[in-house]
Amino acid sequence: MFKTGKMMTILIPGLAIAFVWVLFSASMVTGQAESFPKIEEKLVAISKEEKEILQKLFGLVQEIEEMERAEKELAEEIEAINWEMNSLAAAIASEEIAFEKNKEGLKQVLKSYQRRGPSSYLEIILDSDSLAAFLRRVNILMDLTRNTGELLDLLEASKDKLLAEKTKQAEKLALMKEKQEQLKESRNKKMQLKEEQEAYLVSLAEEREYYQTFLTGLQQMWDELKPTFSETMKEFSRVIEEGDLPAYALKTTFSFYNIKGTMDEKAFNDIMAGDPRLPEMVFHFSQGRVEMRMPEKNLVMAGTFVIPDGHTLKFEVKEGSFYGMPLESGSIEALFREGYPELDLKPLLGNSIVRSIEIHDGYLELLIEPVLF
Repeated sequence: MFKTGKMMTILIPGLAIAFVWVLFSASMVTGQAESFPKIEEKLVAISKEEKEILQKLFGLVQEIEEMERAEKELAEEIEAINWEMNSLAAAIASEEIAFEKNKEGLKQVLKSYQRRGPSSYLEIILDSDSLAAFLRRVNILMDLTRNTGELLDLLEASKDKLLAEKTKQAEKLALMKEKQEQLKESRNKKMQLKEEQEAYLVSLAEEREYYQTFLTGLQQMWDELKPTFSETMKEFSRVIEEGDLPAYALKTTFSFYNIKGTMDEKAFNDIMAGDPRLPEMVFHFSQGRVEMRMPEKNLVMAGTFVIPDGHTLKFEVKEGSFYGMPLESGSIEALFREGYPELDLKPLLGNSIVRSIEIHDGYLELLIEPVLF
């Protein structure tokens, strides 16, 4: 009995830990991710204060990640500027050597001119035994004087330009270093805040492990999402570029001065669902707002459409959430680093131009200026 009890004592906590691990690991397997409602149920089960702490922790993880990325980019820029400055310094040194050499050459010419006097050069010219020799010697003397002056002017201008570039680069380097210090200071503050929040989790005693496990699992799923999301957006753009938009996608009504076009969210979603290479993507239109959901990834993005060039709708994301956790602006920018998804309406519009767009409940309304020729 003692052995059985002892084994049960060991097995029960072990099974509990295994259950928690399976619970979170299962959500990370592609195609087997837990549904958004189940995650919401878990969050509803904890107190509002605890949920806020968890959201803040995930937000801080995102912000620190973005700061580290920005700091790395800044360091690379500083390294590039340092390389440019070293190249400039070498170029300036080379120009200075050439400048001094030519200046010394000019000095010797002037000394020779002064020593021999104008009459000597006049004698050289007058000693010409033919008209051709006379003209050649006159031209050589004129070219020597003119070219020497022009060369010195060019060298002086080049030297001034390089010195100005070096000054500009030094100022830029100082600015970059200042920004780097600001980033480090900000990152330290964020780390301190994260430690304070984690200290709160420690105060939760036995519940602390659960929240930390949840946060770790959430962060791991987020890290796995980023590269796959980038590929999804590339595929999305490719589908839009290569696919033929159905004629019913844009319904038009005509007036004397312009055309109104409407596109309902069903037609929009049909375009997305028409390609099996894309994961499930659902768009929802509401007043002034566009929402894109990827249920398999528990990802929600919300924003609006803008018109960059008269025939393209670009989806600019303003906010988002992952498993119900708000995404920081830096995390959203990281997801769309290669650009926001676009919908090209030119196949439907021809040469006509979209002047404005309004987002209503369930549909988009476009104001189109007709261009017939």
